[in-house]
Amino acid sequence: MKNMWGKELVFPEDVYYSEDLLWVKDLGANKVRLGICDLAVKSVKTLNFVKITSKIGAQVTKGESLGHVETTKGVWDIIVPLSGTVVEVNPLVTKGSANPIVTDPYGNGWLVELETAGDAGSELKALREGSDEKTKKWLIEKAEDNVPLSMMEEDD
Repeated sequence: MKNMWGKELVFPEDVYYSEDLLWVKDLGANKVRLGICDLAVKSVKTLNFVKITSKIGAQVTKGESLGHVETTKGVWDIIVPLSGTVVEVNPLVTKGSANPIVTDPYGNGWLVELETAGDAGSELKALREGSDEKTKKWLIEKAEDNVPLSMMEEDD
């Protein structure tokens, strides 16, 4: 699936998605990794800058701001989708570079790792599971709301 600028949209099934278009990957042992969903990245022409304001050791609560991103459309807060302690901040984005997020949002473009208090599974259940058909439909609807899609098939 591509957006109107011809950028391919990717939605891995092994992550969870928040309403604010963040992804969460369960790393086991009560640790999760967070990043910005490909849809959020590609719904703007340019992602200019990222600032993670939560430092290692900081306690974050679901619904709080973890930092912000600056785009061609404006500035928006990164709202943490579950509570925990920041145990790692991606060194590739600590200087504000958005490039890893743009080029590899689910790999090198991750933002932080959190250690959850207790079982991460209970908070993950409140998010949308990537492999769920309802989640796939929701992502397509969100994509249409944010940036019209080009659903034309490409010639091989």
